[in-house]
Amino acid sequence: MKNKYLVTGATGFVGSNIVRALIKKGEKVTIITRDKKLNWRLRDIIKEFDVHQLDLVIDDLVPSLKKIRPDYIFHLAAYGVLPNEKNTKKMIDVNLKGAVNLINAASKNPFKLFVNTGTSVEYGVKNRKMRETDVLTPINDYGVTKAAATLYGQRMGIKEGLPIVNFRLFTPFGKYEDKTRLVPSVILSALRNEPIRVSVPTTVRDFVFIEDVVNAYLRVTKLSFEPGEIVNIGSGKQHSIEQIVSLILKITKSYSEVEWGSVKKQDRFIEPEKWEADISRAWQILKWEPKYSIEQGLEKTIKWYSKNQKLYE
Repeated sequence: MKNKYLVTGATGFVGSNIVRALIKKGEKVTIITRDKKLNWRLRDIIKEFDVHQLDLVIDDLVPSLKKIRPDYIFHLAAYGVLPNEKNTKKMIDVNLKGAVNLINAASKNPFKLFVNTGTSVEYGVKNRKMRETDVLTPINDYGVTKAAATLYGQRMGIKEGLPIVNFRLFTPFGKYEDKTRLVPSVILSALRNEPIRVSVPTTVRDFVFIEDVVNAYLRVTKLSFEPGEIVNIGSGKQHSIEQIVSLILKITKSYSEVEWGSVKKQDRFIEPEKWEADISRAWQILKWEPKYSIEQGLEKTIKWYSKNQKLYE
């Protein structure tokens, strides 16, 4: 019998990759979306999953979840990731209220696992690798709202015994990412031999390939763990923007000129000297670690973008 999966945020970068992976495995997939008209990431496979048009913030989710009766719930809906997403009220609504409403609705019926998706931004600045046990000191509204959602998921797991695990994603990259993000914007410019417009070379992040991220979601469904667990999903290594740009130029053999400082830094971004995941817990609990190095991930990503540039025109 097929497992039944419910995915929120399915039209986004990470969510759409997860949906495609589940369908490839032959699983039964239902997505929740506010917009009935699906975007470019899923349009070509629209007949292969069910769609429920709901607003996680204001709608009564209980009847729909009772009807869907999912075995596994992957919650990836979020607001505040992209440069133009700056509305604090909407961050509170989507990131916190949406998560709380979905967890509460899910609790009314049995389910095998709820994966709540958080972010490394919850940690704030640390001077070493970020650990799940660190005190959270987020420095912006996005981090605050995502941290609150993680803590609620942790509380409901521990207090109510609900099978909830919280993933803290670092910086995923790969196919179907928004073109305003660093990796796709640099790749597309490099492939076209156009000027590469970036902010500062020294900013560091823990970049993790999307196929490794998807594998973490697929793997967690096969294991048991303590309710409310929090797990970092990253590469365990940091790279600077300068390193990423250099690798992309090398792989693409591009003649593009790099225009440092031509793009204004996003307000919510900071420039710590350290931004790196401690992924020892992921191995301990999930027996998961990244399969792809940064070079291997970029090579696969560039190959995909070179074949799918029309999606970004």
